[in-house]
Amino acid sequence: MRTVLLVAALCACASAPPRPAPQGPLAELNHFARTAYAQARERALANAGPVLIVGPERITLLQAGVRSELELRPARYQDLKAIAHLALGMHALQFQAAPDPARVAELRGLAEKALEALGRDLTPAQIERQRKIVRLTLEPDRSVGWERAVAPLLLENALDAARAEIADLDAAMGDVRRRLGPAELERLHVIVVGAHMAREGEIAMQYFEKLLGEREGLRLIFAEGLWDEPSELQLLATHLLDASVGEAFFSDPRRLHRDLLSDAAAQVLAEIR
Repeated sequence: MRTVLLVAALCACASAPPRPAPQGPLAELNHFARTAYAQARERALANAGPVLIVGPERITLLQAGVRSELELRPARYQDLKAIAHLALGMHALQFQAAPDPARVAELRGLAEKALEALGRDLTPAQIERQRKIVRLTLEPDRSVGWERAVAPLLLENALDAARAEIADLDAAMGDVRRRLGPAELERLHVIVVGAHMAREGEIAMQYFEKLLGEREGLRLIFAEGLWDEPSELQLLATHLLDASVGEAFFSDPRRLHRDLLSDAAAQVLAEIR
C-alpha cells in the first residue's frame, strides 16, 4: 500500500505544473545574490589559469583557449584490471544466489580467451599470476571463502597496476611541463574525475597531492561522478569563489568545504539532553 501511495505521489508531482518562483522582497534579494554569485563564478573560471582535467582515460590541458589531450592507461594496466575483474564477476554471480551454471560456463570461456590474449607488456611472473587467479576463481571444487585465497594475488595486481598508472601520469606530466612555463605551472589547477567509491585514496589524487604539495580543496579538486567537462569546470569555479568567500569572512579558504551550519548544528545538538 505504501508503494502504491508513493508511486501515485510521484506521478502527481511529475504531472503537476511547475511551481511559480517565490515572490517578494526576500525572494528578490536572494535572486540578486545568486545571480551575482553565478557571474562571479564565471569570472573565477576565466581567470583560473591553466586547468588540467584528469579523467579515467586521458588528461586534458586547457591553456589560454588551447585544448590538448594526452592518452592514459597503458596496456598492462588494462590487462591486470580485466583479470582482477574476473574474481569480481564470480563473486557477483554468487552474491545472495546460487550461481547459474550457464553464466559460470560463460565466464570461464571469457577468462580462457582473456588468458590467451595476455602478453602485452606483462612479465612471465605476471602472466603466471593471472593464470593462478583464473584457476582459483573458477576451479570446480571452489570452497566457501575462495576470495581470501585470491585476494593476495589481486593485491599484487593492484601494486603492479599502480606502478603502471603512476608511471603513465608522470610521463603525461612531463609533457605538460614542457608546454607550460614555471609561472603557469604555479597557477595550474587540477581536476581529478572519479567515482564515489574510489574517492578515498584515489591514485591520481595521491599523485597530484604529492606533485603540487597540497591537499584537495584549492588548486586540486576531486570531481565525484561528474563525467562532462562543463560540470567539472563549474565545480572548479565554485571552489575558487568559495575559497575567496571563506578567506574574506572567516580567514579560512576551506571553510565552505563543509556546511556553513555544521558548527552551529553541533552546538545545538550538544545542548539537547
